[in-house]
Amino acid sequence: MNLYHSHITFSLIFSLILWYSSSVQAEPKPEKGLLLDKIVAVVNDELILNSELQKRIFKTKQDLQARHVNTTPGPAFALKVLDSMIIEKLQMQKIKQRGLQISDEELLNRIRDIAQRNKLTLVQLREKLNLARPNGFKLFRQNIRQQLLFRKLQQVEVFSRTQVTEGEINNYLQRQSLVNHNEEYHLKHIVINLPESATPKQREAAKAKAKTILEKLNRGEDFSQMAVRYSEGGKALLGGDLGWLGNDEIPTFFANRVQSLKVGEHSQLIKSPIGFHIIKLVGKRDKNSNIVKQYHLYRFILLSDNTAKAKKPPKALLELSQKMNTLAAFKKLNSQFSDIPADVNANGNLGWQTLQEMPLSYADAISNLTPGHATIPIASERGWEILFLDGTREQDMNIANKRQQAMETLRRKKANETYEIWLRRLKDDALIDNRLAPEKKGL
Repeated sequence: MNLYHSHITFSLIFSLILWYSSSVQAEPKPEKGLLLDKIVAVVNDELILNSELQKRIFKTKQDLQARHVNTTPGPAFALKVLDSMIIEKLQMQKIKQRGLQISDEELLNRIRDIAQRNKLTLVQLREKLNLARPNGFKLFRQNIRQQLLFRKLQQVEVFSRTQVTEGEINNYLQRQSLVNHNEEYHLKHIVINLPESATPKQREAAKAKAKTILEKLNRGEDFSQMAVRYSEGGKALLGGDLGWLGNDEIPTFFANRVQSLKVGEHSQLIKSPIGFHIIKLVGKRDKNSNIVKQYHLYRFILLSDNTAKAKKPPKALLELSQKMNTLAAFKKLNSQFSDIPADVNANGNLGWQTLQEMPLSYADAISNLTPGHATIPIASERGWEILFLDGTREQDMNIANKRQQAMETLRRKKANETYEIWLRRLKDDALIDNRLAPEKKGL
């Protein structure tokens, strides 16, 4: 759940399918000498087993890889994943204690909304998810239900108790007249937490750690990898990705800094009541726009009458496609296979396309492909087809809505700022036995 966003956001359905598909890969075997069902943590009266932790580590690594964030799982990474599992279990315990539930109608409406925003029917969504993974739609429903429960918990515990004064509303409305509230910002975030009633020594230690991280970023270290490694925020294991936020949803202590950043830049240290922050502006857009991801494809067809019978591409073709890592090398296929009539590959430049616009076989082949590489040969009626992904881009396809709204917006903004503090207190009040002893190491 995005702690800084009041809405649950989802990428295109093909990204969801990619995530489910990647999690089908064989999970790693437990390390030698390590009991599979060893207890790694006790959260109040509930256990977290090592088998559960290893599965979550594996899936977290897969998710990071899908986001092109490379990380080497080790003791620190396992500890961070375990901490996120502890926070998740504490929230589920509080949900059960509060008796919070998501009705089937709420769940159905949410899933229908996701399908519609991805230009799919419910049947199409179910079919695609089940095709990507056995029981894929069932797992998807479970995930959405949990996300909705977490959102309801936030509303009950934080949002409903957040108060806004008349003066704050007046000031907000005045500022809004000067701000383009149609803009949204894609942000990444690193935070080094401060304990409540922190001592001067604790403040200096946290600040020093944050400064060291900032120095590494200034030297060119990858922001997402640094977030995974060092950030103590709720989105650390997603590379610090907060997703797209409107002006109304950015925490107060971020707002002014965001306005001054250029896309691709990260901020200096930002001090807040909960710690020291560094943010990065990944993207900027008009919230009313229709942003889609497009892929620039080239295609080469090798005529064959045997593709319908073949279970996999010929070894020679497979090796050939795997070696191509430049467009120039791909275009040399025309001379390598000069016996193929010229008209067959005369229209090899397929241009920019979205996943929805291209055949499903193409979308499946390139959804996890890095630009500058070729797909494995794809069987078609005409023969074997090899695609080359020359690049990707986000394109706006639509280059071309008071007082109650202001109060709700300010409450949401305040709630977003204090939710992580609430989670920290929830953790402090719980009886937690973390049996993965953290190693005290520097950066």
